[in-house]
Amino acid sequence: MIVHTHLGELTFSWNDSLSKDIKKLGVVKYLFHYKYFDSNIWEKDARLLDPEHVKTFELHRGVSVRVKNLLLDKRKHLIKESNWTEKDIQPPPGDRETLASNFSCVVYNHSSMNCTWSIGSKAPSDAQYIMYYRRTENTIQCTQYFMDVQGRQGCHIDQVTGDVEDNVLICIVGSSNSTVIRAYYTEFDPQLYEIYNPPLNVEILPNLTMRWDKPPGYDINSECFEYQLKVTDLAENSTELLTAGDATEYVLLTINPTKHYSVKVRVKLMYCKETKFWSNWSNEVFIEPNQTFKVTRVLFTLAMIAIIAGMLLLFLFRRYKVLDIIFKPIPDPQKKFKALFEEYNGDFQNWIGYYIPISKTDECHPVVVEESHNIEA
Repeated sequence: MIVHTHLGELTFSWNDSLSKDIKKLGVVKYLFHYKYFDSNIWEKDARLLDPEHVKTFELHRGVSVRVKNLLLDKRKHLIKESNWTEKDIQPPPGDRETLASNFSCVVYNHSSMNCTWSIGSKAPSDAQYIMYYRRTENTIQCTQYFMDVQGRQGCHIDQVTGDVEDNVLICIVGSSNSTVIRAYYTEFDPQLYEIYNPPLNVEILPNLTMRWDKPPGYDINSECFEYQLKVTDLAENSTELLTAGDATEYVLLTINPTKHYSVKVRVKLMYCKETKFWSNWSNEVFIEPNQTFKVTRVLFTLAMIAIIAGMLLLFLFRRYKVLDIIFKPIPDPQKKFKALFEEYNGDFQNWIGYYIPISKTDECHPVVVEESHNIEA
């Protein structure tokens, strides 16, 4: 049973016809499959715990859905299953060749959106198309229509509200005084069709490191983005594309120091979801031929300063014999006083012939000490 139809979103519910005694034997689950009329393949959509399911379809194609019961034990092994219950959902009235075709949308910087489509090949000249869209719970009718350079009709939306991860449901209905126009239904993920603003504050540092800022206004993890650089040799008008990954800086190692370059950056969502489009290029910055010599010049200058300082210190050391003073060897007495050590074995007094006289008063004399013994009566 179809409970609700809203811009191609259908709500299904069913009675599993299982008794309470059967449900006590295990866990009941429901398989839900679908297949479009123009396809022979059943798509496996879900294994459900409740007998209700919400699914969005391209209803203009016509679709068949089917559901069956599964009875599983605690180990999720199949005990028993029912037959399929199938239901066909017919496409809306009108010739298939009258509905809108080649539909596409582009979202700009999380806000505005342009959608375009081609008029049906069998649509009469007085056919008019109106687009409805929904991202949350409210369905909105587009009021700003345009015709692009290829003759495609389009709708411009100033502000696309809703969560960034919510899909947008689209329905384009047509009217004519002479025939019925079949309605067109689709759903798309706006993140996949978004064009981001280009990076800001692009600059070239003296060491040829290019830096930039992520476009403002995005809550997406910065590691989800990928950046690409376009380096143009202005003399030869040749370009090179360089990938910087999710980093917001890049060292230009392949630059020829004798040439003049321009560099710019663009961004897209790559590593979380991959968008179909790159952003526009940022403002370009220029690298002058002499700018590439700055790093070399700095290193050369430092080297020359070191050489000059070293030569100056060497001159001062030689001029004032600083090294001779600092590293003057400690004199060896054996070399200066060979006779002292070779003939007198280091006896300094004997070598100089000097003896210290000892006076008689200094001589030692034995002293007799008498002990007195007192005897008490």
